[in-house]
Amino acid sequence: MPYDALMVSKIVKEISTPTFLTGIHQGKRGIVVFSLKGKDMILDMNVWPHVHLTEKAEVSSNNPTPFISILRSHLKGGILKKVEQVNFDRVIKFTIEVKNLIGESETFEIYHEVTGAFGNLILTKDGVCISAFKNVISDKRTIVKGAKYMSPLENRKGLEELNLNIFDNQSGKLHLFLVKNIRGLSKKTAIEIAKRAQISFDSDVEALSTLEKEKILETIKEVFIQAKERGAYVLIENDVAKDVYSFAPAGEWKYFESASEAIEYFLNAKKKHSVFESKKADLLKKVKRFLRKTESTLEKIRKEIHAVKNADEFKRYGELIISQLYNLPKRSEYVEVTDWENGEKVRIELDPRIDVSKNAKRFFEMYSKMKKKEEGVKKRLRIMEKRLVYFQQLLDDVQNAASIEELFDIENELVVTGFVKKSKKRMKKVKESNLLEVEYNGFKILIGKNNIQNDRITTKTASHDDLWFHAREVPGAHVVVVSAGRKVPEDVIKMAASLAAGHCRYKESPWVDVDYTTIKNVSKPKGARPGFVLYKKFKTIRVRPCKEISQCGEK
Repeated sequence: MPYDALMVSKIVKEISTPTFLTGIHQGKRGIVVFSLKGKDMILDMNVWPHVHLTEKAEVSSNNPTPFISILRSHLKGGILKKVEQVNFDRVIKFTIEVKNLIGESETFEIYHEVTGAFGNLILTKDGVCISAFKNVISDKRTIVKGAKYMSPLENRKGLEELNLNIFDNQSGKLHLFLVKNIRGLSKKTAIEIAKRAQISFDSDVEALSTLEKEKILETIKEVFIQAKERGAYVLIENDVAKDVYSFAPAGEWKYFESASEAIEYFLNAKKKHSVFESKKADLLKKVKRFLRKTESTLEKIRKEIHAVKNADEFKRYGELIISQLYNLPKRSEYVEVTDWENGEKVRIELDPRIDVSKNAKRFFEMYSKMKKKEEGVKKRLRIMEKRLVYFQQLLDDVQNAASIEELFDIENELVVTGFVKKSKKRMKKVKESNLLEVEYNGFKILIGKNNIQNDRITTKTASHDDLWFHAREVPGAHVVVVSAGRKVPEDVIKMAASLAAGHCRYKESPWVDVDYTTIKNVSKPKGARPGFVLYKKFKTIRVRPCKEISQCGEK
């Protein structure tokens, strides 16, 4: 998020003063929470250091850190008198007035600083540091107890100082040059300025024309003016909150009345998306592991089937020995017999410890044993081939999932089918995922995005007279047209079939066969895995697959 001076200036304006400081709390790691009258103020020094207001912040129940204890001891019962931005930079100064034990007023300052990617919170009095969230000792300045407080060094130009001379004797990429030389800009804001000026952000500064330089300065002034206006913007990409800006960025965005509201929305969306991506990665890993294991098992089974194909050879050995037993020795390491089918001599290795006749019996027993094994192996092959298709469909479901609820559906399905062990943590109650609903020519069409949803649509949501669709002989979505007692016209049938084709394994094919029938002809066998049904009295239609109604119109 471009938490730059432009955003800081908006946040400072949102904090009303004077106001009582009613509490100081320890938030999550790297966060201090100041409770103000009617609001909480978050001072974050962690991964994304910033300040914003919120209705109610999450606070830690752990014992307070020494820094929190020091803040409480000095600021308890204080009044936040003033909030100001220092040097139009990412530094906010909070002035707090407190009555001491003998009733005298004392004034303390708290500085929230963001330098580079790091945040700090410093408590001072009369310009001297009392305590800091992070102590700093460097060539540029020292932040420790007893040291004189100095703001971060700032040698960049302010807006009022900007002219073409700023480009003199400069080199490097445009966006990095802007950040280095102009006060208040972040990299992302600099990139946005370049976009607005219609100049590549990684252009070499020394190669810019005078006209391009003037356009850049003009655009900077426009951005600064817009940033002074009320509100903030969240950049949206693929329905995901990507960043917060103090001005309207290029692309799709969502407007908020205050910077704090925008930041709150962005952080919550980011957290939710992070949980979603983590859960998705975990499920993809599990399903891919099941797929690899199934493929490995199938390979072993196919080798076993190849091995048992020799069963008929053992039967033939036994028959040849029995048919010519009168002409063979009682015991031998091998015998040579004539194959009556082609007249050729066949050498058969024997066990010399037993009679030739018992060797023949042993060949028949081996034949019988291998034939029985072949039946079992072929049964296992059919089971594992179905399991492979199932996991391939499950992999598609995980990859296409668009919400955390859909991922929980799939995880719970793995528990129901016995592939993942049940646990209280995993099976905690979560709200049902939303079904995909579209409307076409006055008819509602329901589409299952995973097997749990397929079950819900087919066995719980749909009525007996509704039309049910599924791609023929391939894993895919259950699609239902809600008839509401009406006859479903041909164009709606064709559209529902196209959507069923667009949500199946063959969605990239030019044509897909789709079966359809009424719900009363669809049944779920007892104990069947989620999404598995049987159906009868169906018709088949060949259609072009499409995932959305708008896509169907394009074909």
